[in-house]
Amino acid sequence: SSLGYGHGTCARYWTIAFSGGDFESHTPAQNVASMESGTDAHTRIQGLIKNTGMLKEIEREMKNAEPPIRGYADLILEIDGREIVGEIKTIKDSYYLQREQEMQPSPSHLLQVLIYIRIAGTDEGFVLYENKNSNELLSIPVAMSDKNREYMDYVFEWMKEVYDSWKNEVHVKRGYTKSTWQCKSCPVVKICNEMEPKGFKIENLKVGTND
Repeated sequence: SSLGYGHGTCARYWTIAFSGGDFESHTPAQNVASMESGTDAHTRIQGLIKNTGMLKEIEREMKNAEPPIRGYADLILEIDGREIVGEIKTIKDSYYLQREQEMQPSPSHLLQVLIYIRIAGTDEGFVLYENKNSNELLSIPVAMSDKNREYMDYVFEWMKEVYDSWKNEVHVKRGYTKSTWQCKSCPVVKICNEMEPKGFKIENLKVGTND
């Protein structure tokens, strides 16, 4: 889920992570509490969907070998013999209203569910948003269209290039400058700052299909 946001779009971050660097959390206490609340919401919503009779599986492990990917899909529904991959996200009222108006997932959420759809070998998914303020629910469908399939080809090629660079011990240049929030909030920023600033340039991952 971190791939499409902040430091997750930086190639050097992943090469450090693959090497087992020490991670330091820069998450404010209020954000930790918010994440814990989101976990509780996931459990509650998964229980509600179970009652529909369409729920096939929760927290399915999603794994890919090359490039290496490991995550957990919140929901797998089965409708008319088709598997549909779902992700649950809890968001503030202002963001919820924006999603409701646009009827499009945020770019990072779209990226996550498309990766899971591709690994699952299906063509359909959705992002289920819960409004933290009102507990309203909004389901936004996601289809593996030709455009999204092309986008996934790009994303998987980017991940493979990053992984191959790490395997071949290629020194990758940092993707952001030290003053940016992506760097300041990065869990491996200390290690990164101690490394040689120069290196092979891999462009930051582009998130979103620019619709």
